Amino acid sequence: MKRLNRLIGWFVLLGVVVGSTYIGLAVRSRPAAPELVPAVEPELHSGSVVSMDSPPFVYSNGWVVSALGADPPEPDDPWRAPAGVVEFTFQGRELALALAVGDYWGYLYATVDGQPANLLPTMGGNVDSQGQLAGYKTFYEPEKSIDGQAVTRWLPIYGAEDAAANALHRARIEVWRSWGQMPLRAVAVDALPAPGWPIWPGAALLLAAILVGQVSQLAQTKQGQVRKLALQADSRNRLMLTGAIVAVVIIGVAIWLAQWWLCLLGLALLGSVGVLQPAIWLAALLLGLPFYFGVTLPILPGRHLGIIDVGVLGGVAVVTANWGLHRWSRRGDEESRSISYSSTPLLFLWFIIAWAFASAINAEHQALALREWRTVFLAAGILGLLLQYVLANDGRGRIQSLLLVAWLTGASLMALIALWQFASGAMLITAEGVYRVRGLYGSPNNLALYLERTLAVALALTLFGAGRQRLIWGVLAAVQLVALLLTFSKGGILLGLPAALVTLMLVGLMGRRAQFPARRVVLIVAAVALLALLIVTPFLGTERFQRLLDFSQGTGFIRLQLWRSAWQMALDHPLLGVGPDNFLYAYRSDYLLPAAWQEPNLNHPHQFFLDWWTRLGLPGLVLGLLFFGAGLRRLWRVLNSNVHKANVALQSDMALYAGLLAAAAAGLAHGLIDVSYALPDLMIVWVLLFLLPNQYTEDHNSSTNYKEKNV
Repeated sequence: MKRLNRLIGWFVLLGVVVGSTYIGLAVRSRPAAPELVPAVEPELHSGSVVSMDSPPFVYSNGWVVSALGADPPEPDDPWRAPAGVVEFTFQGRELALALAVGDYWGYLYATVDGQPANLLPTMGGNVDSQGQLAGYKTFYEPEKSIDGQAVTRWLPIYGAEDAAANALHRARIEVWRSWGQMPLRAVAVDALPAPGWPIWPGAALLLAAILVGQVSQLAQTKQGQVRKLALQADSRNRLMLTGAIVAVVIIGVAIWLAQWWLCLLGLALLGSVGVLQPAIWLAALLLGLPFYFGVTLPILPGRHLGIIDVGVLGGVAVVTANWGLHRWSRRGDEESRSISYSSTPLLFLWFIIAWAFASAINAEHQALALREWRTVFLAAGILGLLLQYVLANDGRGRIQSLLLVAWLTGASLMALIALWQFASGAMLITAEGVYRVRGLYGSPNNLALYLERTLAVALALTLFGAGRQRLIWGVLAAVQLVALLLTFSKGGILLGLPAALVTLMLVGLMGRRAQFPARRVVLIVAAVALLALLIVTPFLGTERFQRLLDFSQGTGFIRLQLWRSAWQMALDHPLLGVGPDNFLYAYRSDYLLPAAWQEPNLNHPHQFFLDWWTRLGLPGLVLGLLFFGAGLRRLWRVLNSNVHKANVALQSDMALYAGLLAAAAAGLAHGLIDVSYALPDLMIVWVLLFLLPNQYTEDHNSSTNYKEKNV
């Protein structure tokens, strides 16, 4: 074992050194943007940079050509005929075009020697005016325009095999629309600088070394004696919870009044309580999680931070302080027990974080990719570690209950805001004949994606819970259900909610042999489904529901075209994908089909598997499936171990686990046609679903008489 630990230590050290060195060399090897000056030349050969008024180019009628570029005419029917065609021959290995890209809709098809230009996307059925499959590129790249004007971008479109490097090739460029933009600026053959070393291998090695070290440490401490942290008496708990509630109220007032000093005061009070019990800080984060998109925290004059950023970084601070406090103050009265805490989903999540970092480094829009990597993946991974820290000592589920109540309360508050919007007519989204609520989210679909998961848990606690608390859970579930239905989210109503209800009904049938009211469960689930149907029925005649299965126009048609483009994007980027938060730019600039031009600004493929593949490549898809598979397996195991037990406490556990499983089913079902994970709040919810079950075994052979205390 010592030899293995020594080898792991050397690997970590070498990985950090080699990975860091490689990254530095790769950054130095990257070329600057090419500054090529086109000139009039009689022919195109290796090393040529040729202006569009040169003799090799043969244009169709109507082009306006100068040293600055070539501009096609406007055809009589621009939707059925190209604006113009240019043909030329060249000799060399790589053909590149200087294109005018910007905030306008136009596109081109390119063939070389009668075949699609092989460095451009090629999508089945997307053919040029001759009915020939061709390489495809749009000019729509609004993020690159300067003051609304198009800019020049050099783009390689064809690379020859070694055997054909010296052959004479014939290229055909067919331009659609784009008149007045001078879309073709120049042509180059074997003139662009070498791309330099890719950075991602070094980043992957660096993170792999760190990850191996963490996994080694986790393997040594996964089962063992764990110190109970922050054990407090009930009176101390009530005092801390009261302080936390006061702090949250102060923060809310500070946000309302935009007073940064008041917000800092509230955060300081909450942090002081969190140092004594970190679970209270995490509960406050879960309470504010659905407000992430609509609310920021004023922390300095003119300076605001997001709730998740403050929550995660503050969580690290309070957990570190809590650990240090107990490390410093231990006085020989430690009580220990042997625990078994499954961290497999969290382990796979950290592998995803490592691979996502490599993908982000490789992305075209690196700053955006790294931002999403930090806010979606890294924040969720850190929160997972914080949850594991506080839950590892949750002897009687008090911390688990605290986190659950905070999470469901936050969702219910957002649902109440949505109901107020519908009643007052404020902040509604009008679409296809219905008024859709959205809470403080930018889109009703985002609200539905969040509420369908909290609703599943609230319904499970209502169905399977014990005591008078079922009434409270039922009220919260009713509020969330109505708000969810008023989002008129097709994915939430037709996929997410039914998946949750079916899962809960199956759990009810599982417990029919163990003093469990299966008939009650079936009746209540049927009542919920009937209530949902009654609320939606008056709107079934609207356009939103009448065109539900119409794939020839509207949302259904756009979604099919989007999936076609995303599939081709996935095939073209199999290893690393296009990178986090880069789908929008790759889609609208390279893969947006002409038939779907009305909705170019879609930032994800609206499909679970395509989302993972296009974002992080095939390895990312595999890791994502392992993460979800491990999480679902964990939920099923803890549910199955409790479902046949009639004990009231265990029945409460079973209710929670049934709700978490139903929430996961709802999220995955909705993810078949929408985003499922790649938003900061949704990724944190997935971590919560998979890590909240906290099963442990106590060491009853301890020589000391163990007394469970409330946390």
